[in-house]
Amino acid sequence: MARFLPKITEARVVLERERYRHLAEVTLQAKGTTLHAEGAAADFHAAVDLAVENLARQARRRKDRIRARKPRPSRRVPAARPGAAAGEAAEGGAAPEGPPDGPEIVIRRLAAKPMSVDEALEQMRTRPDGLLVFTNARSRVVNVLHRRPDGLVELVQPAG
Repeated sequence: MARFLPKITEARVVLERERYRHLAEVTLQAKGTTLHAEGAAADFHAAVDLAVENLARQARRRKDRIRARKPRPSRRVPAARPGAAAGEAAEGGAAPEGPPDGPEIVIRRLAAKPMSVDEALEQMRTRPDGLLVFTNARSRVVNVLHRRPDGLVELVQPAG
């Protein structure tokens, strides 16, 4: 029982005999819950075994419900991209977040260096991921260069 209920504070067992029937009542108090089970059989040993099986089933069900309600955060460490430069790994590590059964969100932090659009295009050609975040030297606003699946390069500028 300690596997399913780690902090058991009290256990009460009541044994009764009614003619040819032996009854066992077992009550467990643990941190945050109280479980109760009864068993009836031809002898006390079998009655206690039935009650303990019933308690184990209840405790297992309770633990499964708790696990389903509170998913544990993943401890995955993102792997480095093959061919990534040392400076690039320091500036933009990826960290997955979100629930494990839903869509995974990857956060990358990139330094937006000031440069012109032409300089950004030159740097974009050397990047394998097809993404470059930079500060436009003329407008001093953060822009993004993105290589689309059709091969064209898209410049994303904030509106306004």
